Amino acid sequence: MKPNLLLLIFTLLFLCYKSNAQAVLNRSVVGSTGGSIQTGNTLIQYTLGEVAILTQQSNDLMLTQGFQQPESAIPTTETLVIKDMIVYPNPATTRTKVEFDLLANAKVMINLVDNAGRMVYSYSLSAIAGKIEHIISLNGLAPGVYHVVMYVNYKVYSEKLVIH
Repeated sequence: MKPNLLLLIFTLLFLCYKSNAQAVLNRSVVGSTGGSIQTGNTLIQYTLGEVAILTQQSNDLMLTQGFQQPESAIPTTETLVIKDMIVYPNPATTRTKVEFDLLANAKVMINLVDNAGRMVYSYSLSAIAGKIEHIISLNGLAPGVYHVVMYVNYKVYSEKLVIH
């Protein structure tokens, strides 16, 4: 009994101990050739290698593959036109509702497209900013997978819809 208790205590202490191994990762690049040039306050670094394939990021760590990439993301000037798009009920049988927040006045086109790419429903409206709700009747449509595709100010938003 005593050896089991000691083993349990040792295991719990081991599991509760915070490990700091590999807490600091330095940024490095492996490439066939490259270098850096500094002029005044400007530092230019370059490498020759393969095309960037994938970037993984979580909290304060970033892993990139391929060419040397910047540490911070390039800011985008693109503004959102809608937010919180939801299609419900999903799966649906006789009707579904498309609901979203329109952030600025815009012309909105709502299409329902089947898996073969055929448009089976289309509706256009000029809407003012605010919460928009639109009901789509599904009567006469075959069961299957469809996509609700919205075009708002030259931007495309899509949600999958399953019809039973």
